[in-house]
Amino acid sequence: MLRTLCLLFFCCLLLWAGSLPVLGAASDARYKVALRTVGISQPARALRMDINVWYPGIRPQRALDYPPWTLYATRNGKAVAGRFPLILLSHASPATRFSYHDTAAWLASCGFVVAAPTHNGDCLHDMSLRFTWQQLLSRSVELSAVIDALLNDADLTQSIDPQRIGLLGYGAGGTAALLLGGALPACTDWPQWCAQTDPQDEYCNHWGRERITALCRSLPLRHSLADPRIRAIAAVSPGFGMLFGPESFRYFYPPLLLIGGGKDRANPPALHSRAIANHLREKARYINLPDADQGALMAPCPADLFRELPELCRPISRETRQKVHQTLQNALADFFLYYLGSTMHLPQIPEPPEAPAWQPPAADPPSPTRQGRRRP
Repeated sequence: MLRTLCLLFFCCLLLWAGSLPVLGAASDARYKVALRTVGISQPARALRMDINVWYPGIRPQRALDYPPWTLYATRNGKAVAGRFPLILLSHASPATRFSYHDTAAWLASCGFVVAAPTHNGDCLHDMSLRFTWQQLLSRSVELSAVIDALLNDADLTQSIDPQRIGLLGYGAGGTAALLLGGALPACTDWPQWCAQTDPQDEYCNHWGRERITALCRSLPLRHSLADPRIRAIAAVSPGFGMLFGPESFRYFYPPLLLIGGGKDRANPPALHSRAIANHLREKARYINLPDADQGALMAPCPADLFRELPELCRPISRETRQKVHQTLQNALADFFLYYLGSTMHLPQIPEPPEAPAWQPPAADPPSPTRQGRRRP
C-alpha cells in the first residue's frame, strides 16, 4: 500500500513539474502577441505616419494578411493587464514598418510594447530624403512624436510605462537613435573620409558625395535633438559614420548597444558601427554579426517583394538567417530587459544641454585675379 501511494505521489509530482513554464521556451515562458495599427496626423506639423504596435496579449495569435506580408499576432487583441516597457523600432531606409515584424513580435512576446512607424521620405517606397539632413531630422522628430501619440492613445497608454522607453534603430534609424540619445554630429572628418572607403561606397559616389557635403554645411547643430524620455538605445548597423567623432558623444547619456553587420556593404562596420563604438569607448557595448547584411537583419521577404526587389532580398540560407536572428534577438532582449525590465537599472538621463554655439560656415575665399597684360 505504501509503495502504491509513493508511486502515485511521484507521478503527480512529475505532472506538476511538467506543467511549469520552462524558462527560455518560446511556447511557455513568453507572452502571446497582439497587433494594432495607429495613425498619426498632425497637419500643423505636416506630419502623417502609420505605426504598427505589437504588445503582450491574452489570445493565441494567428496569421494576419497585410499584403505582401503575413504576420502572426491577434489583430487588436486584448492586452495583458499591467504596464510594459516601450521600444520604438526605426527601420533602415530600404524598409517599412513591416520589415522587422518577426523581431518586433518576438520582443513583444518577451514583455515589451514595440512601435514601428514607416518614416516619410525615407522608406522602401520613397527615399527622396536620403543622405540629407532632413532625413535624420525628420526621423528624430517622428520618433519623438510616436512617444507622444502612444502615451495619449486611450487604448495603448494603459499598457505602457512612460518611465521605461527604449529605441531600436536599423541603418539610418540607428543614426537617428544616436541623435536622440544626445550625439552631436560635426562632420569634421568628412573631407578625408572617402579616401578610406571602397570605390563603390554609395556615400562617396558623385550623387552621395554632393548630398553629404550639403548635409555637413548645416552642421554643427544649433540645438541638441536628444529626447531624455529614451532610457536605452540599440543601434543595429547604423550609417553616417562620417558625421561623428570623439567629441560628438560628450553629452551622450543613455546605455547603448551597437551591433555591426559584417557583410553590410552599405554601412561596413569598420567605417560606421565599429568606428562609432571606438569613439564611445566604455560608453557602449559592441557586438559584431559576421554573417549579417541589411537583408539578413530583416524578416524573410515575401515572394512578391522578392520578385520586385531581389537585390534587397538576397537569398541566404535559412540556417544562416536563424543564426543571425537568434544572436541578435538574444542580445536585444538581454540589453533591454536589463535596462528597461524593471526600475532597478533605469539610468537617470539629464535634460540635453544646449548644443555648442552655431557658427556660420566660412565663406570660400575669392579666387585670385589672374594677372594679365593690361590693354591700352
